[in-house]
Amino acid sequence: MKNEVIFLNVNPICLKCGILLPETDELKKEIENMNEQFQYFHNESTLISNNKILLLFKINYFKIQEFKSSNDYKFIKSKFSHINTFKLEDAEIQLLETNKDNNEIILESRIKSNLIPKCFYSGDLTGKREYIIYELFKSKCVQFGESIKFIIKGIDFLNNNREKSFFGLPKESVANLVSVGERLEQVTEKNYMEIKNKLYPYLLSEGQGGISIYKVDSSNSYKKIGGNSFGPSTLWSLFTFSCGYQDIDQALSEAEKGNTRLIDLSVGDIYGGNYENMALCSDLIGSTFGKFKDNDLNKIQKKDIAKSLSILYGVTYGHVTSMVSMKENIDRVIISGNTFHSLGLHQIIQTSIDLYSNQNIKTIFSDYSDYFEIIGMFVKFNQTKYSRKKYLK
Repeated sequence: MKNEVIFLNVNPICLKCGILLPETDELKKEIENMNEQFQYFHNESTLISNNKILLLFKINYFKIQEFKSSNDYKFIKSKFSHINTFKLEDAEIQLLETNKDNNEIILESRIKSNLIPKCFYSGDLTGKREYIIYELFKSKCVQFGESIKFIIKGIDFLNNNREKSFFGLPKESVANLVSVGERLEQVTEKNYMEIKNKLYPYLLSEGQGGISIYKVDSSNSYKKIGGNSFGPSTLWSLFTFSCGYQDIDQALSEAEKGNTRLIDLSVGDIYGGNYENMALCSDLIGSTFGKFKDNDLNKIQKKDIAKSLSILYGVTYGHVTSMVSMKENIDRVIISGNTFHSLGLHQIIQTSIDLYSNQNIKTIFSDYSDYFEIIGMFVKFNQTKYSRKKYLK
């Protein structure tokens, strides 16, 4: 690699990538046409800073071959010539192939050739994932640092350098969002906000495998204060194993059209109507999957199950986050990690936080929330010895 660099966040759900390229007029023109030509690259997930362009995208582990057939991958190969030409000795190829199906971490020393170009990663690198990365980018993974530090640096960078990086959603009633039946209205509006010098302190609710919650006092000061094992990886696994989905975006899109009346037990099912003493309406979910066993499974579609699971996830996420927020007396929380970019799911999380905090906590989302970590790696790269040309030869 010359001036081109690959950053990777390796996590259980997908491979998040950042391709760093020198800014040129030709490249800027190519980016302007990305929405028409590309499936993975988009104008809104592109950052330009210090005469460099950072392209941000995700690859579904289930769809590696689809990605390799895309215009996006052809574009990457045109910028990284070694992907087309670089070859290892047979013994080194066998080393990777031997370990591609297990979960053992392959250390850098296991790949002996110093000729292999490097890419930088953070996250959970298993042998199988390293093999996928090598197959895609013909690069050797070098660990870059602790994930949470990059996330916080990425948030700080966006707050200081990118307008309209953060947003909230319109207020919704709990009954509209967390009820049995069908939800007809779809969320489309984002209320963008500027935070600037009012960022710290904040609560970071970060979801990769489970949910980890941090109190962040500055870009260099933070501590973990809570968490929950029911996180994005749990939801994705349930979508996959209970519904057969292999695309998270499809699962969440169909979930918004699902009907949980044959799956979830409502307040009305339990009390025969509204529960006046607690001001609970009859359609509010009283027990997730509480009616599943009592109904004809042939009448239940996978989108119905997906909806019930997404509501369960959103309410759990909001519940644990708001409880920690109130304990720490912090009035804003930034949602990070594998957020799935589903505004419907975001709104369930926000509404759940509003409910449990009595609307005393502001929930903040970002168009870049899936890429805070990659952006933080980019910031560190520009500040350290790694950016020296001799390292990238």
